[in-house]
Amino acid sequence: MAEDMYAFSRLDGAFQRTKSLLWPIRWGVWLRLALIALFVGGGVSLPNTSGYTFEEGDLPPGVVESLPDIAPLIVAFILIVLVIALIWWIIGTVMQFVFVDMLRTDDIHIRPFFGERLGKGVRLFLFQVGLTLILILAMMALILMLVGIGGSGVGGAAFILVFIPFILVAALLFGIIFLLTNDFVVPIMIHEDCGIIEGWRRLFGMISANVWQTVVYVVTRLVLGLIAAIVQAVLVILALLIIAIPFVLIGIVLLAALQAGNYVLLLTLLIPYLVIAIPVALLIAVPFVTFFRYYGLLVLEGLAPGCRLLPE
Repeated sequence: MAEDMYAFSRLDGAFQRTKSLLWPIRWGVWLRLALIALFVGGGVSLPNTSGYTFEEGDLPPGVVESLPDIAPLIVAFILIVLVIALIWWIIGTVMQFVFVDMLRTDDIHIRPFFGERLGKGVRLFLFQVGLTLILILAMMALILMLVGIGGSGVGGAAFILVFIPFILVAALLFGIIFLLTNDFVVPIMIHEDCGIIEGWRRLFGMISANVWQTVVYVVTRLVLGLIAAIVQAVLVILALLIIAIPFVLIGIVLLAALQAGNYVLLLTLLIPYLVIAIPVALLIAVPFVTFFRYYGLLVLEGLAPGCRLLPE
């Protein structure tokens, strides 16, 4: 008899549990899970502006000359942004544990679990920071080495292009480590009440006994994640376009009435639009993040029957 592949056999269970939790709709449950999606990842991202090169002519007159005077303000702004990003990151790692607690207890509330899981969340944050720094430093060392071998001209650039596949493979491996940490190590830390290193040690034991099962899960999880990301992106774009229709119509009316091109007034329409659009995008993400959280927990249960977290 063929071995039961948990990556496939647990799909229906994850779907049924997701359906049972989210249907019929209870807005309190959906809104709390939307808040979870905001921090653990729900497909909302900022526009990418890295492809645009700012030139001196893009800035208002006098800005370049005043840069020395406003430099402290720029540094302060950057520091504030970094602090906010770090706090956001820490909250996100705590929410990973809170999410599991919510599903394993059927108590869809954040406050009862947040304080209890703060310590484990900080440990997960430090682990992720360490991995991120290792990846960044490894990439920088590789690039510097390649430039040193090939020189700073065309030769160095050619060496870097040749090694791009290796860089992508390294990034993929780190991504898989993050995936296994969130999907398996976090629940193990809750079940065994241990730290992240001990959680990984226990996971290694499970993987060594179920290598093929783990490989199939990772591949299936990545493929499903890609499909879900595409579907979610399409749904979010359609929703944002539908939400934008009344705001566009109001903007056209205002523009015609003002006749002076008061674009500042039109930009104020962006605020209520975002107030509506962001929660809608997060609500769309709720079924996806809930399904994948259930899916990981059910597969973990197959890999280690003693690590059962979900109720019958």
